[in-house]
Amino acid sequence: MKNNVISRPVFYALHVLFWLCYGAILFASLSNWIESSSEVWQAVISDVLTSSSIAYLNYYLLLPKLYRKGRYSAYILASIAMVVIIVLLRVNLLGMTHRSVTYTYFIRSVPALGFYLITTVVWFFANLIKAQRNEIELRNSQLATELKFLKLQLSPHFLFNTLNNVYSMAYFKDQNTAPAILKLSEMMRHMLYEDQGKFVSLSKEISFMENFIELWRLKLDEKPVITFKHKGVSDNHHIAHLIFLVFLENAFKHGNTIDGTIEINLYVDATDRLFFEIKNDVIDARKTAEEESGVGLSNVKKRLNLIYPGKHQLKLEQNPTSFKVELTIDLT
Repeated sequence: MKNNVISRPVFYALHVLFWLCYGAILFASLSNWIESSSEVWQAVISDVLTSSSIAYLNYYLLLPKLYRKGRYSAYILASIAMVVIIVLLRVNLLGMTHRSVTYTYFIRSVPALGFYLITTVVWFFANLIKAQRNEIELRNSQLATELKFLKLQLSPHFLFNTLNNVYSMAYFKDQNTAPAILKLSEMMRHMLYEDQGKFVSLSKEISFMENFIELWRLKLDEKPVITFKHKGVSDNHHIAHLIFLVFLENAFKHGNTIDGTIEINLYVDATDRLFFEIKNDVIDARKTAEEESGVGLSNVKKRLNLIYPGKHQLKLEQNPTSFKVELTIDLT
């Protein structure tokens, strides 16, 4: 009978209103066959007091203190004793109102047994709902924790690789070192300051991807053909933070960046369905991109399953000359 939605005064007021309505209905019913108004009032008051006692004692005392703690025998004995005492009190208060003693006790026990059963059923349903809510909250908490852990894995992995690239440029006194550091700072700003929630603006994520591509352009001595096309993106579109990063890293790190091609396409259709494709040439001597990427692809698969359950499709295609990723996400 506890309620976390309405305020305590309203909660108490509803209980009082319920018993007043119950008493009013009982009064109207008994008035049809009991002539004395004093006897009617006596019957109504005794019924309301004993029924409410049964209800609250069972719900707030017996069930939580005995049944919940596994003391089932004690609960059964206490329940029987409570009902018997309440019925005896009612009979003593109202007297033998019927010629049959058995029928008198039966009539006096009906409300007691009725409210005992009702409060027991309500208590079980309330606890079942509470248990389900707690399970959902625990699952959401576990998902949030796992997502944070996956992102903590992701950021150092990216930073380690990128700093290695910038270090090599600085070591060989590459003139592109300063622009590369500037691009890296912009990317780190996106990673740190845009990460205030699970989703970020898709436009900002695209800007991050463009900076990533430009950083690799500056680093590479060779000039592979790199294309990045995107369309259909609006300010209303949001995406999981850094969800494309692993695919970009794999394409540049494990692809043929000497004389190969890297094609990246991102498209959002009228139904807010996102289509992402990245295809890169590979060198035959290397292991497959999926084998080399290790933690990276496993990480992003877990994130997709956690953030977009039943709302995404990921397809990886490997052949001797190329590796392609096709990702579809429902953004609604």
